[in-house]
Amino acid sequence: MPTHLSILVSVASPLDYARYRHASLYFQFDHETEAIKSSLMEVVGSPGFFSFSERVNSELPSSSTNLARVIQVSSIPDTVPVSSLQRIVADTPILNDDTDWNSQNWVGDTLERLVAVGYLDAEAQGRGLDEMVDAIMEATDEKF
Repeated sequence: MPTHLSILVSVASPLDYARYRHASLYFQFDHETEAIKSSLMEVVGSPGFFSFSERVNSELPSSSTNLARVIQVSSIPDTVPVSSLQRIVADTPILNDDTDWNSQNWVGDTLERLVAVGYLDAEAQGRGLDEMVDAIMEATDEKF
């Protein structure tokens, strides 16, 4: 069974501005032999102080009140080892020297790395990023 990749976009708090909406990646692993069934991977912190975080075997936070959207990106072949996905995602550079860089950029950079190694196709990447931007632009406290 393939691995399912989703982008999660969360509402910003206390003010829901587009630039403060949080983006993360959720992997659901259907590998019967793996102890890890799912993983929520993200960068946490504030500009200049971001760090990578992974929560394994966490439920998809679909009932969370601050979750704006779950974006189904693609399925990744089950021939791709869970450990390989974890390494590629965890090794995505965190640009703490750039004060405009945030979790949204990290998701884009990570998807680009997954395309570069052939785990994700460019069409799925583009579609996922387009939907992420749409969800970000739905910020309720900001008028465009």
